[in-house]
Amino acid sequence: MGIGTVAKRYETLNAYEFANLYNTYRPNTFSQDQLTAFQNGTAGTDWQDAIYQNGVTQNYKLSFSNGNDKTQYLISANYMGQEGVVIENDNKRYQGRANITSQITDWLHVTADVNASHNVRHSGNFAAGKENIVNVAVNYAPVLGIMKEDGTYMRDQYSAITQNNPVGTLKEQMGETVTDIVNARIDLKFNILPGLTFTTSNGVDYNDVKGYSFATKKVSPNSSMGNNDAYRMTLQTTNNLTYMGKWNDHALTATAVYEATQSESRNMGITGTGLLTESVGWWNANMAESRGVSNSYSKWALVSGVARVMYNYADRYMLTGTFRADGSSKFNNNKWGYFPSIAAAWSLGNEAFMQNQNLFQDMKIRASYGLIGSEAISPYETLGLMSQAMYAFGGTSQYTGYWIGQTIPTPDLSWETTHQFDLGLDFAMFNHRLRVSLDYFDKRTKDGLLKRTIPNYDGGGSYWINAAEVSNKGLDFSIDATIIDTHDFNWNTTFTGTYLKNEVTDLSGLDFVAGAEIASGLGPKDGMTRVTVGQPIGAIYGYTWTGLKDGKDSYVDKNNDGVIDGNDRDYIGNPLPDVTAGLTLGVNFHNFDLSLFFQGMFGNDVYDLTRYVGDFYNQSQYNKNSRVVNAWTPTNTNTDIPRVTMDDPNNNIRPSSYYVQDASFVRLKNMKIGYSVPQSILSKIKFNSLYIYAQATNLFTITGYDGIDPEVGLQSYSSDYRNLDMGVDRGIYPLSRTFTFGVNVSF
Repeated sequence: MGIGTVAKRYETLNAYEFANLYNTYRPNTFSQDQLTAFQNGTAGTDWQDAIYQNGVTQNYKLSFSNGNDKTQYLISANYMGQEGVVIENDNKRYQGRANITSQITDWLHVTADVNASHNVRHSGNFAAGKENIVNVAVNYAPVLGIMKEDGTYMRDQYSAITQNNPVGTLKEQMGETVTDIVNARIDLKFNILPGLTFTTSNGVDYNDVKGYSFATKKVSPNSSMGNNDAYRMTLQTTNNLTYMGKWNDHALTATAVYEATQSESRNMGITGTGLLTESVGWWNANMAESRGVSNSYSKWALVSGVARVMYNYADRYMLTGTFRADGSSKFNNNKWGYFPSIAAAWSLGNEAFMQNQNLFQDMKIRASYGLIGSEAISPYETLGLMSQAMYAFGGTSQYTGYWIGQTIPTPDLSWETTHQFDLGLDFAMFNHRLRVSLDYFDKRTKDGLLKRTIPNYDGGGSYWINAAEVSNKGLDFSIDATIIDTHDFNWNTTFTGTYLKNEVTDLSGLDFVAGAEIASGLGPKDGMTRVTVGQPIGAIYGYTWTGLKDGKDSYVDKNNDGVIDGNDRDYIGNPLPDVTAGLTLGVNFHNFDLSLFFQGMFGNDVYDLTRYVGDFYNQSQYNKNSRVVNAWTPTNTNTDIPRVTMDDPNNNIRPSSYYVQDASFVRLKNMKIGYSVPQSILSKIKFNSLYIYAQATNLFTITGYDGIDPEVGLQSYSSDYRNLDMGVDRGIYPLSRTFTFGVNVSF
């Protein structure tokens, strides 16, 4: 059982602050009586209070296992019910699993596993962007009530915001998503001859997602409904022939693998607007005055062959050679990619000269070099697909026509290839109390898959090319220490981390690839993030903000021409962290245990797009951040908030380092304390084991970032530019701080 709360909220103007500031530039909009009501809290709405709640999570699991020396089986069932920290958001998951493994004969071993789940989720739109329900709530005018006297929901008439009432949307227009998943596989292992085995693993991944949506006139200007069914079936077979032999100090393992994967997707949807009755919700499309239908289909296949030889001499010298060939249906003329690799290791700990010292144990040096392939495009992306359009000719009748669509054919597109070199060192010290692993890596991606956009004045569309070359260099480390180890007290610590330097090294002659715009119709069309040579992927691009001058934002005149324009932009932020790290502390004292997990990211920047509408009053279609009350005035010059104005002749909202913040953070991600009931008590109550615990997640975050969560990550919205937008905070679902209490019982 768990309880979740919102870890951090946006700090926005309350109703009185909003109305007072609004009256400054649009006098007499709110009367003195209204201002008094806003000030004493008898009018207005805190929209974050209105949409947030304490979410309750329940998780129950029952498992049964048994067997003998030849056959073992396990059956389990799980139910999880979760209420989100946003009202009307919930998720129910029913899951079952069955597993059996059996040595049928001396030459045949069988493993079968089936995992099935049924998931029902009610959720609003939380995709990153202005349609996000949390963003809408933050931006809605706080002077409004929630509902009108006629039972419909208030709309924001004080600004140009177009989104519906967030409370009404959540209470009346929640969507439902039903997901059914089945994963099943069967493994057969044949012992053919001494040292020779053949294993075949065959599996199916079934995924069916049904989505339902509904809009009522109580909230929206018009009523509507929608149904969608997305089906995916993936089949995979992996066949492995392995020979293992040993002669004195020599050991050899040779493996041949054949693998084939096929995936088929089908999608069908129907929408309707102008419902004659809302009583049946999304269930009767015939009740809609106008209807639309859509469907799609895709299928892809991947065939792979692998040959691997591993040689081991006296457990001291290891050598591995691998050759892999992959064929993908997503490519046209270059379906096959070939990826060899080689690896070697030297186990110094087994050398005779290491036996006479006690400082190091289990020391090993590792090195490897190999190629890795990627086919990360959707099916049919290399084909020139036709698009459908309706047209009228010689009258009002509509005809169906076809034209060369937005996808340009690229038949010679081929695999993206990463050349990777690794050098590693493993060792233990102090009688294995300290264990260290260090890895240097150098990954160079060549022929990178890159999607180019054609300007509309040149016909529009997009196409894929092999252009990008990207370098990723860095160091992985892991330090595992047993600090105290006694009969009654144990203390273990694990510290892991990665240092990474990412750099684009070639774009095949392109100056840059632009990321996403700030918003549709706003800001430069060539993006606020870019891919360009010499910079990390998704580097933040804009003007360098230098502070305020007479209440106006000022910027670096890069080319010293006396004019601030597009030629003065520069690279102003790196969305990728220099270092990511994790620290785990584990303590056991008698029957009690305590564990803590800290997570950290350092050196990355975030472009806080929520400040775009939150800090500038000329963007009047939204509520503002509370710091706007500290805006520049002739008597308040010690501030970095520009002067309040209803116009923007200085273009203060241009993309600049004003929005860029260091997003480094340290977070206590998880803490758990538990108690194992001693055997002396268990024997009396007939339990094999009884464990009681309390757990908390996201207890605190130490950061200088002003937004609600510095860990922005990859944004959840559909766009060709999503991968270039990883350092842009467009508004995200709030981080949940959860407290859980649980019991594990074994009979």
